[in-house]
Amino acid sequence: MNVSALARQLKVTVSELLEKLPELGFDVGARAIKIDDKLVPKIIEAWRRADRKESFKKELSQIEERGREKNDEKTVVEKQISVGETIVVKDMAELMKLPVARLMGELMKNGIMVSLNEKVDFDTATIIAEDLGFKVVKTDHEALEEISKKARLAELLTERTATITKPPVVVVMGHVDHGKTKLLDAIRSTNVVDQEAGGITQHIGAYQVETKGKLITFLDTPGHEAFKAMRSRGGQIADIAILVVAADDGLQPQTLESISVIQKESLSFIVAINKIDKEGADPDRIKQQLTELNLTPEDWGGKTVTCLISAKQKQGISELLDLVLLIADMENLRADTEGSAIGTIIESHIDKSAGPVTTVLVQAGTLRVGDMFIVGEVPGKIKTLQNWMAKDVAAATPGMPVKILGLKLSPAVGEILQVISDKKQFKDKLKNLSHRGHTSNNNVKQSEDEDRADVTVLNLIIKSDVLGSAEAIEEALSKIKVSDTKVKVIKKGLGQITDADILQAEATGAMVIGFHIKENKSLISLIDQKGVIVLYFDIIYKLLEHIEETLQNIRGKKTIHKFIGRMEVLAIFKTTKKGMIVGGKVIEGKITKNAKIKVLKSGEVETIGQLINLQAGKENVSEVISGTQAGIEYHGDPIIAVGDTLEFFEEIYE
Repeated sequence: MNVSALARQLKVTVSELLEKLPELGFDVGARAIKIDDKLVPKIIEAWRRADRKESFKKELSQIEERGREKNDEKTVVEKQISVGETIVVKDMAELMKLPVARLMGELMKNGIMVSLNEKVDFDTATIIAEDLGFKVVKTDHEALEEISKKARLAELLTERTATITKPPVVVVMGHVDHGKTKLLDAIRSTNVVDQEAGGITQHIGAYQVETKGKLITFLDTPGHEAFKAMRSRGGQIADIAILVVAADDGLQPQTLESISVIQKESLSFIVAINKIDKEGADPDRIKQQLTELNLTPEDWGGKTVTCLISAKQKQGISELLDLVLLIADMENLRADTEGSAIGTIIESHIDKSAGPVTTVLVQAGTLRVGDMFIVGEVPGKIKTLQNWMAKDVAAATPGMPVKILGLKLSPAVGEILQVISDKKQFKDKLKNLSHRGHTSNNNVKQSEDEDRADVTVLNLIIKSDVLGSAEAIEEALSKIKVSDTKVKVIKKGLGQITDADILQAEATGAMVIGFHIKENKSLISLIDQKGVIVLYFDIIYKLLEHIEETLQNIRGKKTIHKFIGRMEVLAIFKTTKKGMIVGGKVIEGKITKNAKIKVLKSGEVETIGQLINLQAGKENVSEVISGTQAGIEYHGDPIIAVGDTLEFFEEIYE
């Protein structure tokens, strides 16, 4: 038979056929034109069997296995690095903590001649890293964007000449309910706690206080796990951190995460051991826990600065502020007040009467009323500046947080604000800006991976009072793990829910979530008409719990193979077109009547069949246990041979 004719019959190309035949055990030659007719049926059968095997592999990869003993398996802990589209060789060596020469040598072995300052692409980095025992994961787009913003800000600030000593920017971090906001209350003699839903800080805030004739800027960051993104942002723009730990509770998950952020940002920090007035308070226990993390307190012979306080009783506050000023003096924090202002957006929301309102922390230059600026893709001219007490000010210098009125749109949190004093340059930049797809109006979350057909997707539209909350909610939602489901935020924005949101929700089958916003009662009739689900929340815990419950209810049924037992085939008694009768010994678990059977050859599943009848000692039985010989009637592809392994399982759905 001609090779081309056989290829047509198998629906493959000639080259694919000749390439695969040796793998199937048929060595006909790489340039064969004809194949012995006696071999053709065998080739066709082997080819179809290989196709079935691939099909089973694909099918089984989507099925959860349960009940199998895995005592002989060893857990391998892989070293892992994150790489973007490209990476500089010396940066890659630093990530792997290897000498640059070692990495360059490995690159040369693979025929890649680069210098330590040149870049390699992601695929090349993956191959080389794997050869060196590392797993490579691709850095996500948001992380790359955040790194890019930080690098850009650092570059802008490096170009400036420091002229004055600036107030230290202090970020207050720690676990939920350990007293961060109470501490700030004690410092600035106000009561913010009562204004927060459930007593939990859900926005980032910036405040300034004066002590001993010097200003200190405080950033209050939320403590709940959902607000990791906001805490991280606080770390990126701060000079000093205060880590608040409750003396009666110890180091908790968000405490450890805050320590990670502090260390990542190389911040000087003070551990404020709070609630020392409470029964059960044990500051020494906290210090011991810190020591276990290689953060030995100064009074225990280490370098970690600690301070005992009671925010509620206002004990130790003065000493804490003194420590902040001392560290600030040691850090010699300076900034440039001349020239155009540069700052970072730390909050953004829409005010009913004032429109878009943004809080910016000035980091260089002096920001003045009337200044023209660009922040991300949002242009503006400052109409009003307000300090943290909502009082109008004419200018803001480095280290000062101010609210800006006069924007056309709400910029993204974390964006860099740049004042442009030259009118022509400002107009040129305006021409180049495009507001399509802007964060606040059309923040569509695109999935990097293609949607799997077996995954149930819950589409969401999120509207919140401030961008920081929407950002935190989105990150928290991404952590909800319900098998065979995923959450997709198709839009997030600021302000009230609108009729456009309802119509988009109807078109996409989305649920609409309002967070920290008032219900738009004028939409009730449209919501009922379109059958859209609209929910309002003030506390993020409740929102997350509801979404998780929804995912549990909508998830698709999952196929599970529950392992029952294993048999070694010792004899073949009968073979038909639709099945076989074989005998063997149960070597693990047991065999139960009506189980399904996987036929394994060399440890790989070749096909799946059904157990029709089970015998032991020539009698029909419902169960045979390990160590016993049995005969089975098998319905399925008749390929079982002596020496094969049969695995018996129960197929269930959840």
